[in-house]
This record gives sequence, structure tokens and C-alpha cells, in this order.
Amino acid sequence: MKAFVTSLFILASLFFVKVSVMAQPPIRIIAGKVLINDGSMIFTASKYKSTINSLDKILKINPNDTTSLFYRALFYSHSNNLMAKPYQKENAPLENLLIGKGQIEKAISLGMSSFKTRVLRAQIYSDIAYRYTGDESWMFNKKQVADRKTLYNTYKDLANKYYDELAKEDENNAWDYQRLKVEGDYPIKS
Repeated sequence: MKAFVTSLFILASLFFVKVSVMAQPPIRIIAGKVLINDGSMIFTASKYKSTINSLDKILKINPNDTTSLFYRALFYSHSNNLMAKPYQKENAPLENLLIGKGQIEKAISLGMSSFKTRVLRAQIYSDIAYRYTGDESWMFNKKQVADRKTLYNTYKDLANKYYDELAKEDENNAWDYQRLKVEGDYPIKS
């Protein structure tokens, strides 16, 4: 009986250790991008639903928690990037990426200066610029085209600026950051 209780205690302890380890997903910078290194090939938001809910609760209580801001911005990035939502004209991904941008900028302004934070910032700006590349001339009037072109160029320039900074700081992986720079002009000619 004593052996059974001991093994049950060990099993329960291992379960709780596994749960606490998954509270913050393991991340790595691979090929110039911040990726969730959980062993899966693609990001599945439903897999992290409880973690995302926890981050939202933490940020509601303490909006200046830089770690929570970073991870929440990371989830916004992975849930709304090209791989997750390829159609550029969806409104929700752009809105979510703008929220993620605000969160990563806030984390940086509060003093979070880790390299992965700056990589995520460049990644988010690049994802936002992508959202403006699917514009077609019949969708917008001249003023909207001009506004969207300005926004595209702003996010493109910022993404490229941040990728250049990363390339200077991490010279061994500079090629990865240079190849991630946003290329091309705004698709609608005015």
C-alpha cells in the first residue's frame, strides 16, 4: 500500500511539473524569426487557448508585465501571420497584429530589451506590411489608396529598419534578417 501511495504521489508530481513547464511556451529564434519550439510543424492556437486566456487575465490585472506582453504579442503574431491567415484582406488579422504591435512596443518601452523581443517587433511589423499587399484598385477610392500606401510604406520602412539593426547586432545570422526584409512597392499605382 505504501508503494502504491508513493508511486501515485510521484505520478501526480510529474503531472504538475509538466503543466507548469507548459505555462510559457518554449521559444527559439530560427532563421530570423521567433518561433514556438513545441515540436509541432505548425502553430495551432487552440493548443494554447488556456495560456492565452491566462496571459489576458494577467495583463488585465497588471498591464505592465513585460513578459506577459511579450508572450501575448507572440501569440498575436503566430495567430495572424501569413501561414495562419494568408488572405491579406481579412480585417481581424490586421487588427490583431496592431494589438500585438502595441504590446511589443509597450514591453520595449517598459525596459524589456532582450534580443528575442526586438526580433518579434521586426516580425510583427513585417506581418503588418504584408496585410497591405493584397489591395486591388477597385476596392478603394483615391484617398483610401493614399492612406493605405502611407501605412504600407511606414510599416515596411520600420520592419526593414529593425531587421537592419538585428543584422548588425547578430552578424553571424545577418543573412537571415536581410532576407526577411519587406521588398516591393505598394501594389496600387496612384
